[in-house]
Amino acid sequence: MIVLWILPGLIALIFLLLCIPVRFDLNYNGEATVFIRYLFLKYRVLPAPEPKKEKKPSEKKSEEQAKEKKPNPLLQQVKKYKEAEGLTGLLTLAKDLLKATGTRFGKLLKHIKLKDFDLYVLVGGGKDAAEIAILYGEVCAGVYPAVSVLLGLTNCKSPHGRVSVDLDYSVKEPKVLCTASGAVRPLFVVHHGVQFILRTILPFYNKFQNAGKPAVKSAAPAANKKERTT
Repeated sequence: MIVLWILPGLIALIFLLLCIPVRFDLNYNGEATVFIRYLFLKYRVLPAPEPKKEKKPSEKKSEEQAKEKKPNPLLQQVKKYKEAEGLTGLLTLAKDLLKATGTRFGKLLKHIKLKDFDLYVLVGGGKDAAEIAILYGEVCAGVYPAVSVLLGLTNCKSPHGRVSVDLDYSVKEPKVLCTASGAVRPLFVVHHGVQFILRTILPFYNKFQNAGKPAVKSAAPAANKKERTT
């Protein structure tokens, strides 16, 4: 009887924890800084934690030799798929995978609540004024529609969503400044992650692994034919 009470309690607790939003803060000023907060925990994603102490030269050489001896299975499978389906088939597979990934990521974006977004782009750094002006137009044509789609998907409206592109001929190098903060419930991340694995990764993986193999025909039609002839 105790187990019957504990199990529903654990399921309810896990569901409750998945419903508590994970908050993130992003800041980019030449270098990206990303913090993730969940309940009372805070973790820095970027910059990455400091690497461990360097190993001795002898250990490095032994590891490098071991890596050189072991071939990369992914690269071998890519080569095998290219030989079976050709370069066009490989590119088509990559395009379909990216398209499916973008579709699934777009659905996940709808569940992200972007509470604040501020993007500032300063165009400059060229000697020719005409080239800088053309570059400014291209940047505006790319940045504004992209940010508009992002803010629309994440339901972030002004004044919380701001974007501006400026032109300064005296600036030697272009600058990009960005700050953003938002939250997402882990429940949606898990849901779309599982859907992505089952509906996207596994079918593409099977197709990738079965490159060049003959399709297995079902024996049911042949059996039906025999029954009809008899």
